Amino acid sequence: MLTENGVQVDLQAVEEVLRRADVLAIAFTLFPERLLVDTRANAEAGPFAGVVEPVASIQERYLWLGRHRGMFGAPEAFSFFMWPHTVRSLVRRNVLHTLRQRLEAAEPGSGARLDAALDELLQRELEAMKAAVRGDPRRWKTIWERPRGRR
Repeated sequence: MLTENGVQVDLQAVEEVLRRADVLAIAFTLFPERLLVDTRANAEAGPFAGVVEPVASIQERYLWLGRHRGMFGAPEAFSFFMWPHTVRSLVRRNVLHTLRQRLEAAEPGSGARLDAALDELLQRELEAMKAAVRGDPRRWKTIWERPRGRR
């Protein structure tokens, strides 16, 4: 699958990651937050799917997991990848269907957590696009500025 920027996405490789990873983080191009999914579950805690802040290293993510999901210990298979297209395309193409099935198998109803996280990411993506159009100086550098004093 090609994206709008010409990057080829190997959906078979993505599918393999979704099948194998017990913890998975996905980054996006328009905003810094990540989708984090932890498929591990036990009698005390079910799977996790949510939007998290980025960290500087894998060690920091392991520390985050220790604080928030410490009852599971270190993950056996942690994966991270950057999705080079929009969140909307990820949802529309149902790329995460395997992950949703794994969450549901671990705890019925937990696929709703993934859906809620994706809804939040869709909102963040929309806000990021609006900020880009407005030229929000906190996140975007304006290439062509309007002359001062003119509207």
